[in-house]
Amino acid sequence: MTWLQVDDSVVHAGWLPLVLVGVVGVVLVAIYFSMRHHLRIANTFPTEADVRAERRAAAQKDAADPEE
Repeated sequence: MTWLQVDDSVVHAGWLPLVLVGVVGVVLVAIYFSMRHHLRIANTFPTEADVRAERRAAAQKDAADPEE
């Protein structure tokens, strides 16, 4: 079953699909490098365990230091 009765000699591939695939590829590469940069920055944020350890250390310091 053929949906469109078009002769093969009339239809030929254009450059637009290739250009669009290239543009999408460039955009994906740009997004990849941007995400890689931002994830490296976010990786330096303290984790929840680090924050809890700092709070525990501060609480122990305050309990051990009765001057304040």
